[in-house]
Amino acid sequence: MSRDEEVKDVRLFDTRTVERNIKRGLITRKEYERFLKSLSDATEKMSPAESETPAEAPADEPASS
Repeated sequence: MSRDEEVKDVRLFDTRTVERNIKRGLITRKEYERFLKSLSDATEKMSPAESETPAEAPADEPASS
């Protein structure tokens, strides 16, 4: 398989277009599930989510005295 064919095949399984490609008959649901199982686990590449706690009160609120 050439590099261009590989890229084209991977594009068929893109999450944004996979349902359309299944409806058009370009791939089957079984092929999609097989593709998902073939993906490697990238858990170790994740970074922890940052918390969004405000450091100080917004400027439009009056300070309590």
